[in-house]
Amino acid sequence: MYRAVIFDFDGTIIDTEQHLFQIINKHLLNNGLEGISVDYYRQSIGGAATELHEYLERQLGTENKAAIYQEHNATSVDLPINEEIEKIMKYCKQRHIPMAIATSSYRKDITPTFQRLGLGEYMDVIVGREDVEAVKPNPELYLTAVQQLNYNPVNCLAIEDSVNGATAAVQAGLDVIVNTNKMTEEQPFETVNYIARDITASEMITKLFESNERR
Repeated sequence: MYRAVIFDFDGTIIDTEQHLFQIINKHLLNNGLEGISVDYYRQSIGGAATELHEYLERQLGTENKAAIYQEHNATSVDLPINEEIEKIMKYCKQRHIPMAIATSSYRKDITPTFQRLGLGEYMDVIVGREDVEAVKPNPELYLTAVQQLNYNPVNCLAIEDSVNGATAAVQAGLDVIVNTNKMTEEQPFETVNYIARDITASEMITKLFESNERR
């Protein structure tokens, strides 16, 4: 049984990816510009999204680009939690399994949604972009979360939705479950050594927490 679980935030706990994609294209179209493609957006998911940020700044300018993310952060609070992830959180809490969030987003940006969803009831640790030198696919976010939980990486399970995030978890030494969404389901996960993909909470609990295999 795993001794701790570390969750990605965007696209895993809530589906912010579709939400941000739609807001970006709304702002581009409102400024008389062509929207970005799904394939182009997918390349940025789970990491620093440097190329996407630079593209938007070139097209819209600094202030208009900032307005996209301000709207995204302000309206993400209305997004529902992933029901399967919530079931895992409740299971872990009932069994006193520590939990953490490792996100490439800034902690300050996810805090309103974190609070609205009541995630403080579950999470022992939150590690965000301001806490590390490099974000996913670099493993530092996961290594930092594991260190703060005071566990060995091999005893921890990561739950991710993107190639960048899953790569970071694997490189940090964690086993990773990949649970995709509409924006990440077609990413090239063949490059990632995950242990399971797109499984329900019940399947995850049965196979990874209640089997005879100990970790």
